Amino acid sequence: MTAAAHNPWPRDPYSDIPPPERAPDEPTRIVPPAGPALQFRTFGQLAADVDAAGPRRWLIRGIWPAGAYGVHAAEPKAGKTWNALDLAVSVATATPWLGQHPIDTSGHVVVFAGEGGDGNIVRRVRAIAAGRGITSDDMPISVCTRAPHLADDEHLAAMGQHLAATRPVLVVLDPFYLSAGGANGADLYAMGKLLEKPQHLCEKAGASLVVVTHFNRSRDLRGAARITGAGPAEWGRVLISAAVISRHSDPVTEATTVLTELDVQGGEVPDRTVRVRRTIRALDPDDLDSALEYRVDEPTVADPTPVGPGADLSQAAAKLLAALDAQETPQAYRILVDHVAATHGHGLTRQTCSKELNQLRQRGIADYLDLGAGRERLWYRVRTETPNP
Repeated sequence: MTAAAHNPWPRDPYSDIPPPERAPDEPTRIVPPAGPALQFRTFGQLAADVDAAGPRRWLIRGIWPAGAYGVHAAEPKAGKTWNALDLAVSVATATPWLGQHPIDTSGHVVVFAGEGGDGNIVRRVRAIAAGRGITSDDMPISVCTRAPHLADDEHLAAMGQHLAATRPVLVVLDPFYLSAGGANGADLYAMGKLLEKPQHLCEKAGASLVVVTHFNRSRDLRGAARITGAGPAEWGRVLISAAVISRHSDPVTEATTVLTELDVQGGEVPDRTVRVRRTIRALDPDDLDSALEYRVDEPTVADPTPVGPGADLSQAAAKLLAALDAQETPQAYRILVDHVAATHGHGLTRQTCSKELNQLRQRGIADYLDLGAGRERLWYRVRTETPNP
């Protein structure tokens, strides 16, 4: 038998660099033997290979299995790139994702960042690291500030070579629409074929793959049903969907606080919902190169109040304020009560709703449109927001 037949890391058409030897303490990775593109094993052989690899591990404990591939999708400005970069720093430094979720498999991370440019990525990663007390730039993170075109063999070859050389435990591809390169997003089969290519490269390297993408425009749907186009939702083994619950900008500090809700779905993980409150502030708002202050936590359902002015609101007022923040247009109080009921599992009485909305109006936080006699008032949030840093 030739030496090549013993090699557990077979070469592929996308890589001219053989992967390095496995470190002594590195978990065994299940890799099909070298040979033709399609491999066949008896079930007994397959089971023996799985058993020999030992217990499987988590990447993010309870959320994302190590080596799994999936999608993180969100509506605009819901913080999907922040979440992805937070994960990159977490895996590279063995610190909890979003400050709460333990990382069980840490190591090198490869980030493809197609939006924002060099300065934006450096600014964000430094802010996330500084929020964890990490001041050194010497983290095991490789960055390509260009989205790889998944239909381009040259790009795939470069990707395969880098993964073979660095053996990452995580690859982040952000955003998918740039990597799709004009492919028909409505064609499930074409999109599946496109996504399969980076999947195989990451599987061979033993890396988890997180593909970042966008929501469609429909607000009648929820969670993974809002992922844009055909393909990503069907392909991903783990789906994390983020929607904005409320957004607030402090007029004094110009800090922006966004409360989002992350729905996690996966074939091997229990469905769960995670709330994330992220506050970002430029230390010098007039300086585009100013360092950012980054804070993230997970408020309880009973604590929806934004940070900043209005933090002393009653629980009922805070819930109504979050309901107002979730609306794109002025709405009747009934719509706000429905939102509170859907979010918190209970509604509010008409008397409580009227009292709290009028108090919000007196404080200049909310107001209404008076449509005339016999018609309901339409309530809206008084906005004092500044752009995101």
